Amino acid sequence: MQVSGHMTPNPVTISSQATVDQALALMRERDVRHLPVVDDGAVKGLVTDIDLRTAWFPSLLSELTVKDLMNSHPLMVQATDNVFQAARLLYHHKVTGLLVMEHGRLAGIITLADLLKVFMEFMGLLQDSVRIDLALRPGPGSLEEVHGLIQGQGGKVISVALLSSEAARRIYSFRLEPIEIAPVVASLRAAGHEVLS
Repeated sequence: MQVSGHMTPNPVTISSQATVDQALALMRERDVRHLPVVDDGAVKGLVTDIDLRTAWFPSLLSELTVKDLMNSHPLMVQATDNVFQAARLLYHHKVTGLLVMEHGRLAGIITLADLLKVFMEFMGLLQDSVRIDLALRPGPGSLEEVHGLIQGQGGKVISVALLSSEAARRIYSFRLEPIEIAPVVASLRAAGHEVLS
């Protein structure tokens, strides 16, 4: 999954010479929390609503410029990078947005909210579903067997997550399209798998 498919393309930008008041007004008007700072087509930095709202003294907001508060060395990713690379950057650097570059120019922005949506979609959390947590019976082929048992009861798996990777007791969480869960649980238990929820 490339960043380009999940970023906000052509983001709202602001000049480094704009005042903090102007930047806050633009954020309110366009309902954004990050503004790439661009002068004459060149990226100069990134300013966030937190940068602006924590400015020194409210009485100075009309005098301060974006240049005074922006991050002049913002983290960047390429449009062709993987979203998981972007997520790692956000996590390790404790930031909430990354500028997305393509052919040396600003192509978009990807934020923590964008990546949260990706992971929620990936886990099937944005659609109606039912969840089964289970400790698989030890032995080769158990995961494939569970999948087959679920399908045998008419279940359709949306996502699978490994919750515990201890060799003696691997615990998985299966998210399924809505289905009557009792026959699925009975089938899994009859095959020797421990249903936890």
